[in-house]
Amino acid sequence: MRKIDVENWDRKDIFNFYKDMDFPMYSMTFELDVTRFYNEVKKAKQSFYFTFMYHAMYHMNQIENFKYRFMDQEPYIYETIHPSFTDLIQGKNLFKIVTIDFLYDEKKFIENARMASDLQKDQFIDLTKESRNDLVYITTFPWASYTHVSFAHNQDAKDAVPRLTWGKFEDINGKKMMPFTLAVHHAFVDGYHVGQLINNLQNALNNYTAKA
Repeated sequence: MRKIDVENWDRKDIFNFYKDMDFPMYSMTFELDVTRFYNEVKKAKQSFYFTFMYHAMYHMNQIENFKYRFMDQEPYIYETIHPSFTDLIQGKNLFKIVTIDFLYDEKKFIENARMASDLQKDQFIDLTKESRNDLVYITTFPWASYTHVSFAHNQDAKDAVPRLTWGKFEDINGKKMMPFTLAVHHAFVDGYHVGQLINNLQNALNNYTAKA
């Protein structure tokens, strides 16, 4: 973690313009083509949820703007950001929130995510793991497709933790199209960076080959 020298920061003016707004977080929803990705994941009998989560987190970690956070009202950047995700509690129509460290090894990340969820059992949340600032909040809506989503949150203009969600894909003209929503703090993340992420993620999905 490193503090940003705002006075010598190339986005100083943008940061100062947005940082004190009442509602500085904005969200955008996209359609991602998951056709090849889905087929590869199912062929390898992998978890779509955890495998997609890995790639979303991997590509967010490649763009430094998604790693900025406020601490004591000042901007900092983390070396790595990590997922805090929802998962269904087995045998119940309830969910839990699981927090793990991101790993660049895809197979180990998926194994760790599944293990952490299993070990947490039916505990809703472990606040000792959740009370950190280097997270990305992740959830899914696998029951239907959607065109818009909002996120539950406290009114805090210095909350810069990104939110991700995705829904059920639809078969459209032979392609599996999945809604994907991203919410970010405008003091740190512009449309340019969102576009980078979406294009990089879509390219990775288009070229994905499941590892044995």
